[in-house]
Amino acid sequence: MKRLFYSLSLALLAIGASAQTDQFAYVQGQAEGGDLPAEIQLLRADDGRPAAFATTSLSPSGRFGFTIEPAAEEPFYYLSDGRNYFRIALRPASTVRVAWNGDGFHLIEPLSEANRLLRQWNDLTRPLRSHGKGDAYAAFFHRFDAVSERARQFLDSLNRNGSPAAARMEDIVRLDLLNGFIAYISKHQQSYDSEETGSAYFQRIMKTFPETTPSLLSQPYGCELMQSYFSYKQTYIYRQQAFPMDRQIAELQHPDLRTAYLLANIPTDDFAKYCEYEDHYLPMLPGGKARSRMRNNPLRPRGGMLRGQKAPNLIFEDIDGRLHSMSALRGKWIYVDVWATWCVPCKAEIPSLKALEAKHRNDNIAFVSISIDKNRKIWEQFVKDRQLGGLQLWAGDWTEFPAEMGLGSVPRFLLIDPHGNWYDSNAPRPSAKEIGQILEQQLH
Repeated sequence: MKRLFYSLSLALLAIGASAQTDQFAYVQGQAEGGDLPAEIQLLRADDGRPAAFATTSLSPSGRFGFTIEPAAEEPFYYLSDGRNYFRIALRPASTVRVAWNGDGFHLIEPLSEANRLLRQWNDLTRPLRSHGKGDAYAAFFHRFDAVSERARQFLDSLNRNGSPAAARMEDIVRLDLLNGFIAYISKHQQSYDSEETGSAYFQRIMKTFPETTPSLLSQPYGCELMQSYFSYKQTYIYRQQAFPMDRQIAELQHPDLRTAYLLANIPTDDFAKYCEYEDHYLPMLPGGKARSRMRNNPLRPRGGMLRGQKAPNLIFEDIDGRLHSMSALRGKWIYVDVWATWCVPCKAEIPSLKALEAKHRNDNIAFVSISIDKNRKIWEQFVKDRQLGGLQLWAGDWTEFPAEMGLGSVPRFLLIDPHGNWYDSNAPRPSAKEIGQILEQQLH
């Protein structure tokens, strides 16, 4: 009996392991020829930007591979050698074999219909990636027109045959052609009024940004394409004329494209520039998720917390959903209370805060309270029931504050001077005598 039970257990484990294995997809690759890449990445597209899914080094013989658990709807993934993106479709219980040589990736064994079409499309567009050092700049546009015609025939064939992938391939073809064209002229253009201006395609896409759907954001090059497009336009079309960000985003007809472009262009080298950018563009972002991505962007510059250093431009909503920023209060002292309705010490400070507000009602100071309550309705009702004064704003979570503030607990009080600089990034509470003395000294 024990032997039978043991045999049945092994059989069940084998069945379970097989079922689990069937959920995985495999990428097997061989690299040879040319300067081999140091590593190969498997990427997904995340709002128009490449998001690393996995990274591997080459074996001594040039082999590489990935094992992943893809979504059942056969999403697209991208192999990258650091220079190009190579699109493949992965689904559970499938294996895709690829090769890499000096001119990039090649699909060897697609198996699925989606990969078969991707291989056709990749082979068809190879002339667009074959520009050599000795090739004339204008030669590209003849190749582009030829590829565009073959692309039209390729899509016509899919539509005639009633291929279920036709609509998806139309998106890929349209976007890849646009990206290939913009990438080429951005990299190789060297003079004004050059040969690309004679291209009918160029004339069509340069009137205004041509892509009007969010499909662009399903490609890893989406944001890079928008940036290259507007950079080219500034340099070679507007030239010495101003072509600022406001005019650029006005050309982006879909709100998702505007959001992605604004988030992709957050200043990363100067805290003051970031604060100005945030102040101007955060109100244009639709909803809290996009605004949180601007506030919490990992590449945004970090401000200092010492007296005299620029304070962050905190921007949050009031009860009516209107955004308010600290920069709008510039010229006044600002006393900020970061609190929550569930925080007992926070609520204990309310009477002292109200007294402080009443005492300095006519002075050059603004009192701002920012709640980190996750439940907005509870916060709203509390503000109304307690008849709280000052400017009442809602952050929804402590993580919405700049990381450099180190906001690990509440209450937290901040004092900002009329120039928008820190006076005290951890100011005394309203109940403390020190804050009264500070305000008396600074306001009178």
